[in-house]
Amino acid sequence: MKTPTQSSSPEMIQTTIGDLIEAVTQIALEAGKTEQEGYRLASLTLEKIFLKNRKEVKIVN
Repeated sequence: MKTPTQSSSPEMIQTTIGDLIEAVTQIALEAGKTEQEGYRLASLTLEKIFLKNRKEVKIVN
């Protein structure tokens, strides 16, 4: 039997991009040793999130 944390599909939440960026940045600033490191952590995290969820765009000529 699977527990809620072992579900086969990822949990979905509804949010805006702005709210996502703000939340990730706040967490990263708390985790970073310096402000610069915090912003770098936020940047890398957001990049990974966006690239993971990017859909391939087909160009039609």
